[in-house]
Amino acid sequence: MNCLDYRRQLGADPRRETPEMQEHRRGCAGCAAHQARSLGFELALKRSLQVAVPDGLAERILLAQATGERGTRTRRRRRWGWLAAAAVLVAALGVGLQQLQLFAPLARQLVVHLQHEPEALLTHVPLPVAEIERPFAQRGVVLAAPLPAGISYAQPCPVGTMGSVHMVMPEPEGPVTVFFLPTHRERRGDYVDQGMHVRAVPMGTGTLALVAADTRHFDALEAGWRYSLEGTAATAAGAP
Repeated sequence: MNCLDYRRQLGADPRRETPEMQEHRRGCAGCAAHQARSLGFELALKRSLQVAVPDGLAERILLAQATGERGTRTRRRRRWGWLAAAAVLVAALGVGLQQLQLFAPLARQLVVHLQHEPEALLTHVPLPVAEIERPFAQRGVVLAAPLPAGISYAQPCPVGTMGSVHMVMPEPEGPVTVFFLPTHRERRGDYVDQGMHVRAVPMGTGTLALVAADTRHFDALEAGWRYSLEGTAATAAGAP
């Protein structure tokens, strides 16, 4: 056995020597001194760990732990209380904002409704006439004349607190969304909301609304829808 092997095995357990290790140590002063230092370190370490435990230490530790847990629970309850209060406030604000939105100006309500149904603007194939007439019948609307051509989407949709027939008419410059609100009478007007143009026109029993990014087809569409809903061919510019 050489010195390296001896010291490696001694490092694993300084208190245990094999016969080969003992034979090497007796003939090697350096390894004998190394063993003495290792045993001295082990003894000092053992003595340092032999510290008397103060009376009542275990009880004090348990008491501190219990007190800390109670404090933690109290802080957690307070934190959850604040979080619950904040959640209630946020919910109340959300309900309040929703209620305000229900009674927002018609142009805003129509634009917000479009944002909730973006898939409607992706339709381009004209629907069969029967599928377009169905939502009008569901809203109790009797058409006075045939519908305009080219309607690719038609659904009965709520707009705020009002019922509507929501339609889309594709145009080369972009789709025009048409709403007919049979029980709501809105004053005639042209508006812009969030970059979208909105025209509201009293028509039939309610209001026709056109919504689009481009207004160039509004006059023609207004005249066409007046014919369908009222059976008259009044021009858009002078329509009441």
